[in-house]
Parts: sequence; structure tokens; C-alpha cells
Amino acid sequence: MRKIAIILIGITAVINCSAQSNLDFEKWNVNYKGIDEAKNWVNTSDATEFNAPTTLIKIVDNPAAGLASLKLTTAYWKNGTTYGLDTLIGSLLQQTKNSKRPKSFEFTYKCSPVLGDEVLVGVQLTKLIGNSIIVIGEGFFTSNKIEENWVKEIIDIEYFSNETPEKISFIALSSANAVINNGEKGYAKIGSTLFLDEFKLNASAKKETVSSKYYIHVYPNPAKSFINLTTNSPEEQQIEISNLSSKLLLSTSFTKNSKIDISALSSGTYIYKVYSLLSGEITTSNKFNVIR
Repeated sequence: MRKIAIILIGITAVINCSAQSNLDFEKWNVNYKGIDEAKNWVNTSDATEFNAPTTLIKIVDNPAAGLASLKLTTAYWKNGTTYGLDTLIGSLLQQTKNSKRPKSFEFTYKCSPVLGDEVLVGVQLTKLIGNSIIVIGEGFFTSNKIEENWVKEIIDIEYFSNETPEKISFIALSSANAVINNGEKGYAKIGSTLFLDEFKLNASAKKETVSSKYYIHVYPNPAKSFINLTTNSPEEQQIEISNLSSKLLLSTSFTKNSKIDISALSSGTYIYKVYSLLSGEITTSNKFNVIR
């Protein structure tokens, strides 16, 4: 499994549904091949058509509020070896159109991660620029602690760009180790469970007034051997690329339209920062992924 950014980007498709402010688990139905009628979210989280065990369940037993909540569990898939996968992670991955910049998202949860495992809940806002999907903002929650009682969490969304998003993706995983650290701390553990309820987005407290005279686009994302930089700024600028541990891997200056060789980078997620050589001010910062 790849990192979370790649997973979210990977589900992007043509979606003809209106944006909604929350996932309503009261009316929500597990609909793996289309639009969830309750709130018009598209769900792409299922493998039962391949005789896999059910890992995503709507339940009515002791929800945090209302009549229902969601249960995700990691299960053993006996026939999964045919597909090179015998451990199936409970996952909810939904997406809808969205042009707003929510300040945060909140949810109520309880969980039982098996020792060495982690659960994850996250939100990512994206925009299609050219043929590349750009991450506008994101926020993630992870935990490796057992919570037997319902706990409420509010997670701020960090923005990397002044661009207006086009879509928002919501993801929840009962096992997230392989997603967030490439398995360095272990992999999915059978029996890890996550319960979710009362998920909603919180609008920004004040009207967005941020705008920029100049733009900078970095694409494609995911990338293979190079990235393009396109800007209408007349200034000479510098791009710095680091790994997720903040180790600087590449630094070079550019103007207008440039192509940067990244063939020396291995597969993974990287952070780039672009700043003006004249003022030293950072003009944009974001993540991109390399796939070999």
C-alpha cells in the first residue's frame, strides 16, 4: 500500500453530485458501486464482489448519537491470496464535489487497534489543474490507543494553496500502518476495529479573502521522472524538495516554465516549497508523489 495522499488521489473520477456538509450514518447505506443516496457521496470501498469478507458495516448497537454508526474492521481473507492480499482492511473512501475551504472536521469514534496497529480518519481537498490532481488542503487523525468509550475529535485542516478546491475526499481505515509509514512500524493486524459517528465539516469562521496575483503550478502528481513548474511570476524562484522527515533532497532555481528532473527520487511522498529569491517569501508549499 502507498501513502495516504496517493490513496485519496487514486479514487478521483467524474462525479456528478452536489457537495454535502456531512456524512449522515442515520440514513447512509453501504453502496459500493455508486452514489450514496443519503448524502450524495460516492463510495469506492468494497471487495465483496470477489467473495471477500465484509469489513464495512452500518450498525445500530450503541451508536454515539442517533440511531446508527459505522464499523470498520480488519479481517482475514482466505481467498485473497489469489489477489496477493490475505488481510483486508476495513476502509471507507468517499468523495464529492466541494468548492469551500472548511476550517476543520469533527467526528466521534471508539477503536480497538491490535498492538502495533493504528486507525486513521482523514479529509483531503483537491483540484484538477491540467492533467494533475493538486492537494489544496488536508487533515488526518491517527491513533494506536484502545478507546472503549466514544471520544469526540476536532481536526484542523491545513491548506497548502490559495486555490479553490473542486472535490473533497473522506477516508477512514481500521488499519493504517502501511499507509502512513510504508510498513516501517508493522502492517495491518487482523481484528483491528474502528467505530465512527457524527462526522461533519466545520466551515471557516470568516470569509476567505486570500488571493494571489501570481500563480505557481507543480505537476504532474503523481510524477515519475520529472515535474513541471509553471508560473506567471516575473521573479526568479527556488524550489526545494524534501522527504517527510524534512531532509532536503533537491534544490534548484527556475523562472517561468521549467522542467525539473526527479529521476533520483524513489517512490514515495515528498514535500516541495517554492519561494522568491528576491524576497525570500514562500509562495507555495504542497505534497506530491513519485511512482516508479
